[in-house]
Amino acid sequence: MQVKWMCATLCVVGASACAPVPDEAALSSEWAARQDALLGDHPLSEGRRLFVEEEFGGNGRTCQTCHSIATGTLGLQDIRRLYRRDPNHPLFEHDGLDDDGVGVSRILSEGTIRITLQLPWYVTNADDPAKRTIDVFRGIPSTLNTPGLDPALMYDLRNPTLEDQALGAIHGHAQATVEPTADQLALIADFQQQAPRFYSSAALFRYSRGGPAPELPEGRTPSERRGRRMFIDAPFNPPSRDGICALCHSGPMLNLTSANGAAVFPAIEGTRFHPLFVGDPAFGRNLLNHPVHNLLVDDGLGNIIPVSTTDPGVLFTEAVLPPPAVLPRSTFVGFFKTPQLWGVKDTAPYFHDNSAPDLETVMDQYQLFFDVDPFVGGQIHLTEQDKQDAIAYLRLLR
Repeated sequence: MQVKWMCATLCVVGASACAPVPDEAALSSEWAARQDALLGDHPLSEGRRLFVEEEFGGNGRTCQTCHSIATGTLGLQDIRRLYRRDPNHPLFEHDGLDDDGVGVSRILSEGTIRITLQLPWYVTNADDPAKRTIDVFRGIPSTLNTPGLDPALMYDLRNPTLEDQALGAIHGHAQATVEPTADQLALIADFQQQAPRFYSSAALFRYSRGGPAPELPEGRTPSERRGRRMFIDAPFNPPSRDGICALCHSGPMLNLTSANGAAVFPAIEGTRFHPLFVGDPAFGRNLLNHPVHNLLVDDGLGNIIPVSTTDPGVLFTEAVLPPPAVLPRSTFVGFFKTPQLWGVKDTAPYFHDNSAPDLETVMDQYQLFFDVDPFVGGQIHLTEQDKQDAIAYLRLLR
């Protein structure tokens, strides 16, 4: 039996021509753990070791400390279970600690990590102009499907490659004292792109190997079928709900602005980031009471714009912003990466700040969005039935 599993494993994680690919049930965390353990001398085995075991002389964290086999992230139940089992677990070190450096109430209550961001040259801290950093609090991005199928990394898109993302985490979160080599970073990236544990289904794994793009499930119940209509590509035509989610959640991974969305929002087709007013104190959406930063933004057009935000998002990632001649920099305060939606039912909590513990709260946020967004605001008001229909459909996306 072990030899049979070994052969299947080497086939699955090797070249795309290898077959068979495991079925849906096989891509469970139990199966993923087994195939990881049986890699043996396979080329991915060293990448697995680096991801699962290597601490780089740091605070005890590895990549897998935060990115679990089951979901690619850690939910609140996972974090609390770890703490009950071992309060000295490496997760509860460094940026997992409260601001006083002692307690762990924040990570236990909301699952966020403290991240220190360097202010770019065009942003000044209005409360302390000499200070060139701010602290924000974000959830752990899931590695589910992202390494192999989504080139946009991190909530604010600040890492252009998997190698760069791994290096930033090893430095910033693991506090490494041993510098990883370029070869080691490449092995970590290869493992994340090729091992089945990083995919939510066999269909997504096949797609990563050159197979057909995943198709939207049809839905079985009336609610699921109504929800599906929100995710089909269709022009924005209120009061119709057709295509309202696909404006921003289009494409194979359901994370791109569609042509229909580009006709509604000031966004180019294929854009991967949008605002949802999550954490926006102006709309009373600072649900977790995160610190508010008062910033002054040089908009690139000769104006200094004051903004207040709990998290500036892609505003701090100059490489992804359009030139100011297209849209002022200050426009992008509170814009964040549009997440892919396959497997979304398993990756709670949601949004960059973990402020939505479940899909119901996600849809409450979208209700606000459709009420107040300057481009679609007031044209559609999501009813409770609309929200339940969307949730029913999201739970089908495996």
